Amino acid sequence: MEDSKQPILSVKNLGTSFFLREGEVKAVDGVSFSLNKGEVLALVGESGSGKTVTALSILRLIAWPPGKIVSGDVNLDGVDVFKLPMKEMRNIRGKGIAMILQEPMSSLNPSQTIGRQIQEAVEINQGLTGEAAKKAAIDMLGVVRIPSPEKRYYNYPHELSGGMKQRIMIAIALACRPKVLIADEPTCSLDVTIQAQILKLMQALRKEIDTTILFITSDLGIVAEMADRVAMMYAGQLIEILDVFTLFESPAHPYTKGIMGSIMAMKEGGRLNIIEGDPPNLLHLPSGCHFHPRCEFCQDICKTQEPAYTDLDGDGKHWVRCHFPIKSKLK
Repeated sequence: MEDSKQPILSVKNLGTSFFLREGEVKAVDGVSFSLNKGEVLALVGESGSGKTVTALSILRLIAWPPGKIVSGDVNLDGVDVFKLPMKEMRNIRGKGIAMILQEPMSSLNPSQTIGRQIQEAVEINQGLTGEAAKKAAIDMLGVVRIPSPEKRYYNYPHELSGGMKQRIMIAIALACRPKVLIADEPTCSLDVTIQAQILKLMQALRKEIDTTILFITSDLGIVAEMADRVAMMYAGQLIEILDVFTLFESPAHPYTKGIMGSIMAMKEGGRLNIIEGDPPNLLHLPSGCHFHPRCEFCQDICKTQEPAYTDLDGDGKHWVRCHFPIKSKLK
């Protein structure tokens, strides 16, 4: 599922499992996607669908035991990340791919000033030391729109609001000057006003420093505002990849269509559409299509055979994993 452009990040057949006493949990199952320079790809799905595990797998941050990357290739700008020795992999983290974690409240070191924490990223990834590193850290505070950066440099995390802490997390990630930025639900713990400020900041930074972003979220409002393309996840698999306009106009997978139909019903003040049933237990996945127990269009083949990816329009822009994709527009 490659775009016509040369991708800066390419993920192929990524599989990550957790081996428990009860059995194997396939948290990520055959995930493939590409990310082009300068674009924002939104990785979307409900809790437990495998979004964060996908991001951690790309960075080889899955701890064994119980987790293990069991298959796949990750290529960053011509470098096969999974074949690198761990010492070289540490250079990829930060300078190659940086990640903004979900929870800013617990991601910063409470015993160090925020300036020192940004400066550490500068020293490791930009090779600066002393006053030059300190100046670069203060400059990064200015980049993420922290007022009075020279004074804030000496603040500790407990002295900042949630929105300010999230800006610090973004500053640390961008201080590494990464080729790809992974933002793992960076606004999930913030109120609506601060969310809007953080999203506006990320849009501005994307234009200013040409950042390529993998944006992990379950908020379709954020998707509409931030994303160029969207990859939908369900039960550890990517089930549909499409551009953001097609997502809101004519998605093809029954799961995606059900979610978008619910939003449309809410906007129009009608009865809320629901998808019957619950996501499957990853220890006991259903045979065939993982979504078939909840799908109103399910047929016999769906229960026995996993669907392959289909290039819906033949132009490589809309991929769907379904035996019977629905091509009609949303009502």
